[in-house]
Amino acid sequence: MRGQAYTLEGVLAAIVVVTATVYGLSAVDTGPFQTGAQQRTAALETRASDTLSLAAETGALHNATACYSVGTPTLNGNQTGSSTEFERMLNRTFDRQGEQYNLYFSYSDSGVRQTVLASQESDENVAERPADAAVATETVTLTDNMPARIGDCSGTGPPLSAVGGYFAPDAKPDSIVYNVVEVRLVVW
Repeated sequence: MRGQAYTLEGVLAAIVVVTATVYGLSAVDTGPFQTGAQQRTAALETRASDTLSLAAETGALHNATACYSVGTPTLNGNQTGSSTEFERMLNRTFDRQGEQYNLYFSYSDSGVRQTVLASQESDENVAERPADAAVATETVTLTDNMPARIGDCSGTGPPLSAVGGYFAPDAKPDSIVYNVVEVRLVVW
C-alpha cells in the first residue's frame, strides 16, 4: 500500500514540475534569443501590417487600388511629383529608411487568381528579395459604382463598371461587387 502511495505521489510531483516548467517558459520573453535577422523581419512585418491596416482604415488603400494609368496600377515608389496617399505612406514608412518593397495586387479573372506587380520595381529586384522578407496582406472590395482614380490618381473618373482597360475585370457582372483585390506588401 505504501509503495502505491509513493508512486502516486511521485507521478503527481512530476506533473506539477512539468506544468510549472511549461508555464514558466511561456512567461519568458524569447525576443532577446532571436537573431538580428529574425528581429528585423519581425519588425518589418509589424510595420508592413500596420501600414496596410492604416491605409485600409483611412481609405488610402481603396483609392490606390482604384487608381489606374493606361490600364496598370499607378504606384511609382518615388518621393517626388504627385502620388497617392498610400504611396506617401509607403515612402514615409519604408523608402526613407532605405528598405525595399514590392506591392502585388491579386484579383479574380474569370475564376482564376491573377497577380500583378503594382510597384515599379524591376523583375531583377523581385528575384533578389531574400527568403526572410516580411509579408503583409489586406483585402479590398471594389464595387461597380466606385469611382476610378485617373491620371495622377488625384482626380476621380467614371465608375469602375464603365472604365475600359482597368487592371482587374468585373468578376461578377450581375453583382454590385466589381472584384476583390488582395494587396500583398513584401518588404526587405
